[in-house]
Amino acid sequence: MTPDPAAAVARYAHLGLHLAGGVGDRPGERRIPGRTDVTGIEPEAWTPYTPGDDLRHLDWNALGRLDTLLVRRFTAEREVVLHLLLDTSASMDACADDHKLATATELALALATIGVSSGYALRLTFLEDGGLGRRSARHRRRTGLIALATMLGDATAGGALDVGAALGDWAHRHRERGVVFILSDLLVEPASLEPGLAALHARGFAVHLLQVLGRSEWEPSAHAGGSFEDAESGAVHTVACTPTVLARYHELLEQHQMALAAVASRTGATHACLLTDTPVHAFVTGELARRGLVRPR
Repeated sequence: MTPDPAAAVARYAHLGLHLAGGVGDRPGERRIPGRTDVTGIEPEAWTPYTPGDDLRHLDWNALGRLDTLLVRRFTAEREVVLHLLLDTSASMDACADDHKLATATELALALATIGVSSGYALRLTFLEDGGLGRRSARHRRRTGLIALATMLGDATAGGALDVGAALGDWAHRHRERGVVFILSDLLVEPASLEPGLAALHARGFAVHLLQVLGRSEWEPSAHAGGSFEDAESGAVHTVACTPTVLARYHELLEQHQMALAAVASRTGATHACLLTDTPVHAFVTGELARRGLVRPR
């Protein structure tokens, strides 16, 4: 089902993304406090005049008060691209009742809506069987949300994916810094993610890992035993969900989550987990706001 961009705008337009890093050199509309430029709209700093400086930016009021020639420096205005990398492997639809891919697409549109309202340019890329898949054009206005929503509505889960290798390949192809949100269940060996995340970090990207898990994956019931087929490999496993097995499962899941957080920390990324029975709006205004990534504008 295609996410509704009009509903997303109505729900999220009052919010802004507050993301550090990922600032490139391409001129744009997003103001970057703390980074100055010789031209702009909003003065941020003053420096002593040196021969060759643009005389149009001399601060004549300062000359009158201080008897010193000072040049205004302005808040830099850059285009910062918000990249949404969406995992569309078979793992994202392993259990139809969990609706992982649908939840991830709704979250992607929410981030896109908040991002474009905050002055970011947008680009969506599918991570799919074999690595990098379809990608959108670069959108800079809310009108682009319609095209993004259509693309998200066309997403289907299938095939196997090496997420870490796909991230490394993506980093190799993109040299201009920006912000990256990775939406995936991250049900892979955490160590396999590290080279790809390290490559993104080395390129100067600000990286945020948003993990989408189903309730049945987070908390399987004692009645969930039987034969299970790996959605990507096709391997079949027979499991009896005894209390001992469930306890061991929770222990391993906790270790997995801790390892993901450690990898994220080592590579300068953030990591947050959304369970599919949690409303996306509650996750955005709750967990992401708590982490300082989203605030009222």
